[in-house]
Amino acid sequence: MNFNEIVVPVDFSEFSDKALEYALNLAENFSAHLTLLHAIVLFQDDIDEEQRLEEYETLIKKREQRIDNQMKSNRQKVHKRGVAVDTVILRGISAADAILDYLNGNNADLVVMGTHGRSGLTHLLYGSVAEKVVRLSPRPVLTVHRSVQKFNLEKILVPIDFSAYSKRATDYALFLSSRFNAEIHFLHVIEQEIHPSFYASGVESIFDIDRTLRERVLENTKEFLAEQLSDDIRCRFFVSEGKAHKEIVEFSKENKIDLIVIATHGLTGLDYILLGSTTEKVVRWATCPVLTVKR
Repeated sequence: MNFNEIVVPVDFSEFSDKALEYALNLAENFSAHLTLLHAIVLFQDDIDEEQRLEEYETLIKKREQRIDNQMKSNRQKVHKRGVAVDTVILRGISAADAILDYLNGNNADLVVMGTHGRSGLTHLLYGSVAEKVVRLSPRPVLTVHRSVQKFNLEKILVPIDFSAYSKRATDYALFLSSRFNAEIHFLHVIEQEIHPSFYASGVESIFDIDRTLRERVLENTKEFLAEQLSDDIRCRFFVSEGKAHKEIVEFSKENKIDLIVIATHGLTGLDYILLGSTTEKVVRWATCPVLTVKR
């Protein structure tokens, strides 16, 4: 495992600037090569009209030249840090699809991209390029929130759901921990709903009902990860209850986590509509960087 080739989608916003700076720090640490990616979004109605195709092609080429000029400043910034860099300008009906097409056709060890951190109505109206890439990318994706001020990797959080996916996330956390001497926090969230009658009797937590549950889950977590962990790894284990994404985000804030490494099951179609994605909700709400990996 290594980060030799890092892809950074850029749109020249403050969000992608944050992601580029984070990617630069990683590239310096891993002596990696950066590829800066920009997607020019085409309009389906325009490209389907044959009589306008030639005129439209001329317009797009002018846009590509303008984008290339904007890319130059990013290339210069990267070169000054001694990192090798290439730039790629793509065309696509959507930015996310263009990025995904590139990732499916090219080798990359990591994608680093900014997230606008939209929520509520704004998120429903605009969606998120980052979330679609997180869900469907064949490569690990590291999203950088707009609030990140500096590169730091002292505390890593790994949510554990006892799946093979979370073991894969642990592999990446261990890899980064060994490089940056970071402490790993493993967190399992119990999402069991308590029957309303319990509230009437003053019981608000499942841990009040089952006094030994917390210790059993902690032991199960340690056993689950036993083959991956060694005595020289600095790690701690935690258990909480509630909605998984809320507990993960809250834990990361309260404990000043520098990076969340979380698995994504890659749900699509009906499964995605019915189940949603804890990982994408964490990407949307967490203020620290989030590394998502598939099995």
